[in-house]
Amino acid sequence: MVNQNDGMEDGMNLKVLYGTMKKDLLIKYRAYPVHFFVGNTLTGLYTVLGAWMMWKLLFEGNMSSDFSRFTGTGDYISYVVVGSLTYLFVVRTCLNVSRSLITELREGTLESLMLAPFRRTEYFLGNMLVQTVTTSMEIIVSLIIAIPFGIDLSRANMGAFLIAFIVSLYAFFGVSMVLGSIMLYTRDTYISQNTLFAFLFLVCGISFPVQYLPEWLRAIAEFIPVTEAVNLIRSTLLSGRGISEQMSSVQHILLLGTVYVVVGFMQMKRCEEIALEKING
Repeated sequence: MVNQNDGMEDGMNLKVLYGTMKKDLLIKYRAYPVHFFVGNTLTGLYTVLGAWMMWKLLFEGNMSSDFSRFTGTGDYISYVVVGSLTYLFVVRTCLNVSRSLITELREGTLESLMLAPFRRTEYFLGNMLVQTVTTSMEIIVSLIIAIPFGIDLSRANMGAFLIAFIVSLYAFFGVSMVLGSIMLYTRDTYISQNTLFAFLFLVCGISFPVQYLPEWLRAIAEFIPVTEAVNLIRSTLLSGRGISEQMSSVQHILLLGTVYVVVGFMQMKRCEEIALEKING
């Protein structure tokens, strides 16, 4: 039995959103101690250190003219660090949102959740907001760590970055909904999430320009909103470009993000029904 309370009053919307955020924050505070935060921060350190070692030892401090032409910058360290930290945001937000319902299923609370005043939009947004706050703290620490290694954000356009960040979060939310429906249907998290994240790291221009990929992979990358989101965030931070100069990119991300959100919600409802049928069957 799936709850059909998607048309409840606005007051309940805020209650569901607030309740979800409060629950997630309490879980993170009580179940994940300080060493979990330190462990995630170390991921940022390894990313920065890896990029610096590649630049110094492999590239000997020099980049090809193709790299500068494709990316608009010759600063490899800043390019990789910004891309990797954006990817870290994709992974963290997608994991938190997409695993929420399968976690409820594994804990035996999915059926109770469906019978409660449950609104999917507010529930998933609550998860997304909590993860955005916690991941932002990790990213800030990672950026501070990256300063001695030569990251240069002196030309950053912070106003444009904030808009790019919000637009990108919308796209990441859409990706997480699609991933979440796959997880709930297959009752698997490890294989599905790791396969997707490895694929995103390869084709979305995280550590190198997508122009280096074969043409057929570049075509696939165009239909993944993460690709354009990474480019948009990089251009606002490294080149200082404004949003008005990149409206086509913003529109592209919003369009793809909307497609992913719609498909994800439609599939999620169907997967909820299948999961509950298996429980009651």
